[in-house]
Amino acid sequence: MAKKTSAFAPNMMDHHRLHFSVGEYQRRYDIVTKAMEKAGVDVLMVRGPENICYLTGYETPGYYGYHNLIIPRGGQPILVMRNFESLNVPEYTWLPFPEGVEIVWDWEVPVEVTGRVIKRLKLDDKRIGVEKTGWFHSVAEYEGLMAQFPKAKIVDCSKIVEEARVVKSDEEVATMRKAARILDRAVQAGIDAIAGGVTDNYVAAEVNHSLIDNGSQYYGLPPFILTGERTCLPHQSWRNTVIEEGDPVYFEVSANVNRYAAAIMRCANVGEPTKLVRDMSNAVIGAVEAACDKIKPGVTCEQVDTAARNVVKKAGFGDYWRHRLGYSIGVNFPPDWGEGQILSLRQGEKRKLEENMTFHMVPLVLKYREAGIGFSATVRVTKTGCEVLNGLPLELVIV
Repeated sequence: MAKKTSAFAPNMMDHHRLHFSVGEYQRRYDIVTKAMEKAGVDVLMVRGPENICYLTGYETPGYYGYHNLIIPRGGQPILVMRNFESLNVPEYTWLPFPEGVEIVWDWEVPVEVTGRVIKRLKLDDKRIGVEKTGWFHSVAEYEGLMAQFPKAKIVDCSKIVEEARVVKSDEEVATMRKAARILDRAVQAGIDAIAGGVTDNYVAAEVNHSLIDNGSQYYGLPPFILTGERTCLPHQSWRNTVIEEGDPVYFEVSANVNRYAAAIMRCANVGEPTKLVRDMSNAVIGAVEAACDKIKPGVTCEQVDTAARNVVKKAGFGDYWRHRLGYSIGVNFPPDWGEGQILSLRQGEKRKLEENMTFHMVPLVLKYREAGIGFSATVRVTKTGCEVLNGLPLELVIV
């Protein structure tokens, strides 16, 4: 049992299968319940799989099925969930089982089961917080909730758990460092596999084999591995394309440990690169270095983006950089390995950096049907600057 640090300490079952300490989960619970109190809500419904995992440790690729973590302020959380998935609760979470679960049979209407729980807790006429912006909180579900609780006040609390997630604990950062070490080995394996005459499928297979063999779980996105002029395509990957002499090869890959990610972009070239590829590489590497030099607590996200963007503009490739500099990264499930919906390094973002925020910085220039070059860093904001979690050299590799 974790030390009681809030007005209410839930019953947390400690066991060796938990990915983090009970004290860490208590810390997260305290942050969220204090935010609930500030928002004036009596109960919070958490529907996002990342948010449920963050608060309880729960994980399954079956998150497409109904999962709704109900957190009454001052009461024991209850996970309303598809019965088929319920054995994952004692496997991964601190929730007491079976009393911490309300099952939904496949022939039941999930929102009606949720309604029964809320009414049993006598919260159906209170202020109920929901995650309106979550991918899994549909319009139909929202309308169903409104019908179930005509006397309740439904409050948008989409950012409560996500705000807790944006600053990592030391335990979370340590997990991400493990992912970064796995990632270094995998991308190096891919670089070592590059040769004229092999296919990008072969290179991708080596990357995936190394990731899994060295401890990565399934990723939030597939690795993006391209060669030749196809490197200019965003969010694409291998197509059984033969690598030829002179081709650039692009890698953007993540590794996942206990649902926490680190990611990396690197590029290589088969033989001497063209002037375009060399110039693009120098510009993008310079952007990463400028961003790392700028990062420290108190600097705004926009200022970091500007520092990197100015390097690429000065090199003449500003028109080919089509996106933000970077995004928060941490706990994830498919279809994404990032947390960009929480916080991004981009123009217009005035939020100031804080110690133990983590980002994947991804300057990337794409010139259609010629080349795409990107280099990146997964970084942690430290007390005085930044820590780069990736260990691979920041350089264009000639093979």
